Amino acid sequence: MKQGFRFSRPLQFSCAMALLVLSGYGGGGNPGEDIGNAIGQGVTCAVLNCKESSDLALTDISTRFSVSQNNGVVQVDAGLGQSANVFTTVRPSGSDKLTASSNGQSVVLTDNSGGMRTSYRGLIADSSAQPVVTVSFQRGADSYPATVTIPSAFSITTPAAVSNLPRTAVKMRVQFSRSMPGYVSVSLAATCNRTDGSSFSDTTDMQYKLDPDAYRIDTLDLDAVLNARSQAKNNNNPNTALVSACTVDFTWTNYVTGTVSSSLNKYSDIRGTRSVTHRVNYDARA
Repeated sequence: MKQGFRFSRPLQFSCAMALLVLSGYGGGGNPGEDIGNAIGQGVTCAVLNCKESSDLALTDISTRFSVSQNNGVVQVDAGLGQSANVFTTVRPSGSDKLTASSNGQSVVLTDNSGGMRTSYRGLIADSSAQPVVTVSFQRGADSYPATVTIPSAFSITTPAAVSNLPRTAVKMRVQFSRSMPGYVSVSLAATCNRTDGSSFSDTTDMQYKLDPDAYRIDTLDLDAVLNARSQAKNNNNPNTALVSACTVDFTWTNYVTGTVSSSLNKYSDIRGTRSVTHRVNYDARA
């Protein structure tokens, strides 16, 4: 916690209410732990602007669903928001819950945010080539589904699984084993050395360019991104030494969108995703 930080009035109120509830209704066998959890939730919701789903109309609730498949298992990650507001998190409450189904199986999604109720996950065994997955917001006996078909698996044909990329190469061309319907994004996880001998690690998204037959990363763009992240990891010091060499894992994601019940907010979303990763040894000196 930074020196001089103070709780805002809404956060003070949230914590006070949590403490009153705990003191009035028992709160479990460890008061210190319960109070700590209550304060933790207050801090989280002060940042995420939490709202309870039972307090909102269906038309105000937007879904943030993502489904993927790996080694014969479909993973469903889910969260809720309010309309198009990315700064509000809606937490299932009352009779509201999240479920998912695929391959004739159904699961109730469970909280994977440490009791904060801000994100949910479920796993379903399904080894089909393109699983069709339905994720539903349920209010009582009524269900409001969102459905998507996960894209087929793909691999990277160029470059090799591990390749060397000097800055003087000018560009890295990336080709895949199939066409990429829907949308494509790329992120990177880098561990880098600087010219002064120091080092850092970071993750970030970056932009690619399109050739007629390939996706392209220009080395000048990559160098700029790596040096920007290096400076950010060094307290935004403008005198940060330049990056000299990095091990970079590029993750390419192909995703498609599905359909969501018209009863929910129009900004609802469900995505089916596939990703592949390849490693590049980047040398800014060569």
